[in-house]
Amino acid sequence: MKPIRGDVRADGKRYDGYTWRDVGVSHHMNDKGMVYYKNQYRTLDGYIQQGGSVDRVVFKNAKINNIHKIVEALYDAEEAGDVYAVWNPNFYDWIKVGKAIDAYHRCEGYQTSSPFRDYSVVAVVYSDNRAKKEKEMHKIFEHFAEERRGEWFRIDKIKAIKLFNYQVQCADKVNQIKG
Repeated sequence: MKPIRGDVRADGKRYDGYTWRDVGVSHHMNDKGMVYYKNQYRTLDGYIQQGGSVDRVVFKNAKINNIHKIVEALYDAEEAGDVYAVWNPNFYDWIKVGKAIDAYHRCEGYQTSSPFRDYSVVAVVYSDNRAKKEKEMHKIFEHFAEERRGEWFRIDKIKAIKLFNYQVQCADKVNQIKG
């Protein structure tokens, strides 16, 4: 006899009309990285596009690569964070302007590519929208820098720090006005 939607087996699994699933477990990821949502398996991207939320995904048998995708999706979904300037004495006149949830944690990642572990965060500004603030800082730096290569700017370190400090002062004034 064919099961009917809602039937529950002795092992506790419920028939949802298509497959037997653990009772109470929704949005689960299988071992192939597909997320079960709205009665079908979808890619993680498809799941999110259909209104799924990454923080609801259950991944009992998911592979590391799929878990990595979930972590990246959670990271990308977070808008707030730091925009930072990183400096290395080996690239004396160059400053990297980037964004991260935590600038100092990101700097630790740069250290793995340097045998001297000599990268340092020289300036940070917090923003509710780090991507927008990073683009804004890139425009400012492009105006004052002698040269640009991606997120790296050929600019005096002191001048870079002053540009960041000015942004922090402006943000403080805006907060006082809103306050």
